[in-house]
Order: sequence, then C-alpha cells, then structure tokens
Amino acid sequence: MAKKIFEPLLQLWPQWFATLTVALLTFNIGLANGWTSPYLAQLTDENALFHVTDEEASWIASLLPLGRLLGAVFGPLILECIGSKMSILSTGLPMVVSWICIIFATSSTWLYISRILSGTAMGMIVSSYPLYIGEISAPSIRGALVCLIMNGFPVGIFFGNIMGPNMSMMNFSIISLVMMLCHMVIFPFLPQSPYYYVQHNDTKRAEQAIRWYYRKPDIKNEIEAVELFVKSTRTMNIRERLYQMKEPKNRRSFIMMIILFMFMQMSGLNTIVFYMEIILKKGKVTSIMPSTVVIVIGAVSIIIGWSSIFAIDRYGRRILLAISSLGVMIGTVLLGLHFFLLDYGYDPGNLEWLIILSLLLFMMMYFGLIPVPVTTLSEIFPSDLKSLAGFFGSITSAAFAFIASRTYQPLVDLISEKYVFWMYAVILMMSLIYALTILPETKGKTLQEIQDMMTARSAKKSQQETRE
Repeated sequence: MAKKIFEPLLQLWPQWFATLTVALLTFNIGLANGWTSPYLAQLTDENALFHVTDEEASWIASLLPLGRLLGAVFGPLILECIGSKMSILSTGLPMVVSWICIIFATSSTWLYISRILSGTAMGMIVSSYPLYIGEISAPSIRGALVCLIMNGFPVGIFFGNIMGPNMSMMNFSIISLVMMLCHMVIFPFLPQSPYYYVQHNDTKRAEQAIRWYYRKPDIKNEIEAVELFVKSTRTMNIRERLYQMKEPKNRRSFIMMIILFMFMQMSGLNTIVFYMEIILKKGKVTSIMPSTVVIVIGAVSIIIGWSSIFAIDRYGRRILLAISSLGVMIGTVLLGLHFFLLDYGYDPGNLEWLIILSLLLFMMMYFGLIPVPVTTLSEIFPSDLKSLAGFFGSITSAAFAFIASRTYQPLVDLISEKYVFWMYAVILMMSLIYALTILPETKGKTLQEIQDMMTARSAKKSQQETRE
C-alpha cells in the first residue's frame, strides 16, 4: 500500500515540485484571504489604529472578489499571449503591489486598492494554473496536483488567521511580500509545458520538457499523445474558437463549468471565511476566544483539504463533490439553527458547541466543492478552448464570489443570519443532486480520453433529445 502511494511521488517528483512552487503562490493569496477575518475585526473596533465603518468593512471584504473579475479578464489574455506558465508568473506582480499597499496603509483607501489587486491575482491564477497542471501532469496524479495547489488557499488562510491577532498589519504584509518574491525567483526556472511547445511547433523542446517532468528516457508515447491532442483540437483564430464553443460537446462543458463554480461560490465560501470571527462574536461564543476558534477551524480545513489530495484520484470527482456538498449543507443548516435558537431566547452558553460544529462541517468545502470544479476545468476542454475556458471559469467564479460576499451583510440586515445560511443550504442540496446524477467522472483518463467521453455523452444526449 505504501509503495502504491509513494511510487508516483518519487517517480514524478518534478511534477510535484512544480506544483508546490505554484502552491506557494496560492498560499500567498490565501494569506490575503486569511488577512480579512482578524483585521476586519480589529479595524471595526473603536480603538483601531485607523477605524473603518461597517460599510467600509463590507467593501474591504467584497473588493477582493470584485478584483477577481479584473483578473478573469486579464488572465486569459495573458494566457493566450505567453502561455500558462508565464501567465502564472505574472500573477505575482499584483500580489507584490498589494502587500506594499498594506505596508503603507493609513486609511481604508489603501486597503481598497490592496484588495482589488489581491483579487486580480486570484482571478488570474484561477484561469491559468489548472491548465498548466493539466498539461504537465500524468493522468494518475492530475487530480491530486490540482488539489495540492488548491490547498495553498486554506493553508494561507490558516496562517493568516494565526498571524493576524499576533502582529501588526505592516509586519504581516512584509512577511507575505518576502514569500511572494520567493515564488517569483524559483518559478521561472521550470520548463514550459510540452503542450505549449507543440502548439508553437517546437518538438525538440517539447521532448525535453516531457523528459524533465516525467523523468524517463523513452517518451515516444507521451510526445505522440501530446501531438495527437494538439493536432485534433487546433484552430486558427478567435472566431473559429467562438464558433467551436457552439458545438454541443463544448457547450455542455461550459455549462457544466459555470454550474460547478456557481455551487462553489454561492454556498457561502467567501462570506463565511471573511466574516468568521464576526459570525462567532454575533453567535455569542465567549468560552473560547473567537480568534482561537477561527485558527482551529482553519487547521481542520487544511486536514480536510489534504485528504482530498489522496481521495480525488482514488475515489473520483463525483463522490468527493457529493460528500462535500452533503457535509457543507448540514453545516449551514446547523449554523442557521444556531441563530434561530438564539432569536428564541435559548442560553448562548449551551449553544456554543453547535456553531463550532457547524463551522467545522462547513470546512468540508475543501474536500470537493473547491477542488472538483478546478480539476474539471483542467480536464474537459480541448487545447484550443483552454484559454477561453480559463476566462469563463475565472470570470464566473469571480462574479459569483462578488455577488455572495457583497450581498451577505445586506441580506443579514434584511432577513437575519439564519435565513441567509439556510439559503446556502438549498444551493448545496442542488449541488449534491448534480454530483450524483449529471457530473461525468474523469478519474484516471488522459485528456484525449476525456474528450472522447464528452463527445460520446453529447452524441447520446442529442439522440435522446431527437427521440423526444
């Protein structure tokens, strides 16, 4: 058993190393997300170094998802021009400026700029890294590599929640800036993906890239698979690509991607992570410091996220999404129940376990609801539609994230916390049904096999519609 687990790790170590280097970037963006909960709680305090109002705090929380919309536009354009690897590297630039803004922040305006830039980086990375990993990875570990990068976000959030209560915003930002610079120094030394070289008619460098990433001398099968995949999906211009989107197979892939990102973002991902410490305070948790509870829950999210690395290529995408949707749905139902009982006068001291349990269950988000959509994005599109897929995936995720985070506080003011959380539960029930009935399973398949499967599914669906 141990040999089965560690053999891919040892044989394909360059793929893991490249993934860890990219994960350093998602970890840094996770720090920007984790910054939100402790510092919003501090900045809204009357004794803060510079005070922000609840309205300003709401914008600080929601401008990161709004910035993702900018990243969703710029990211695919950069991806199209310079490829997935260099697109990832360029993501570091807005993050560097973002941390510099917080270092010198003296008002909420500096924080607005920082959050927009952090969001821009997140939008850019979401549109590029799934494609990069999809192109450099073996089918047997592709899902695990995507999950590893995704886990950079919760790990960064966790350390952000630890660092936030214990140091100034300036020191937090200096440490984060140094980490960001480390990524930008290491990553340029990695090869481009072999798909990139084949698309640019550079077979020799494509072979060198495959030898580096796969660590074996005989690469005939791998280079043939890459050339076949690129040749079978090659088009000449944007108009042809837009036309190709209308094909039933590709149209269903885009619809599937949009639905998956909608489930991810509209289930409360950003709102509960950003407002967690405030939610705990409103939930009247007093026996344990809310900041401590946030740290513990962050640690649990890391454990859950890392378990998805081992599970996604062993049990498949569908089962992970279904388990994750069920767990988070139960968590949001219990979270709403907690505030429902508070409204009816129950003793808060007897209910503290309920809100903590509900937030722990919410961290099942990192088991499937977060990694499965991104893994699917890396797999289901032909090579000539990958940049468009990255664009639509990133902008869809960003749009839903902004809607969810910006409407949270107004909805709470309008209908109270309990109904907001129960709204999330309804969305998660839909996600559970979708995972069990519609989502295709791509576990262990090459990119070409996945295209063949999607074509067959589309043809079968068209036949059924014709009969009807």
